[in-house]
Amino acid sequence: MGEGGLVRPAPVPLLVRRRKLTNVLIVGGTSGQREQVARTFHRESPLSGGPFVRVDCVADQEPLRQALQAWKVAGSGSHTNPFRAAEAGTLYLDDVEELPPDTQPLLLALANRLQGELGGTTDRPGAGRLITGNRRGLSTAVAEGHFDRTLSDALDKVRVDLGPASAGSGNG
Repeated sequence: MGEGGLVRPAPVPLLVRRRKLTNVLIVGGTSGQREQVARTFHRESPLSGGPFVRVDCVADQEPLRQALQAWKVAGSGSHTNPFRAAEAGTLYLDDVEELPPDTQPLLLALANRLQGELGGTTDRPGAGRLITGNRRGLSTAVAEGHFDRTLSDALDKVRVDLGPASAGSGNG
């Protein structure tokens, strides 16, 4: 019995709820604003009990490429997330447009794998959720030839547009 005599419904198993964890692209605002929105998505998701892992695609470019490459070599069919810390949680990649061309196919494989992951069990957790952020829409980077169109389509499933960053609106 819940508070006030109400019976709380049984939680829906993660296996069923996982299908609703669509990739999110957060556009505009500052880096801090994009991260706040990503954290809100994480808090409101079925994976809120898992970790939130932020990766800066500029500062952490090489570790990201290495993690994705190691995951691919190990077999991208693996249910694991290359960032073990994000297992059964949220992997947030900020400034995703800055990924070099050799890293983009690796991220596409992960995005497709996470999107297709149906969930976890007690002995095998789900691989987690992918949220990305960028100062501008990825379509501009695609048009300029700097970003893969297929990857842009995979990441831009649910878009949150924060508008332009305003002066004095937080960190960068």
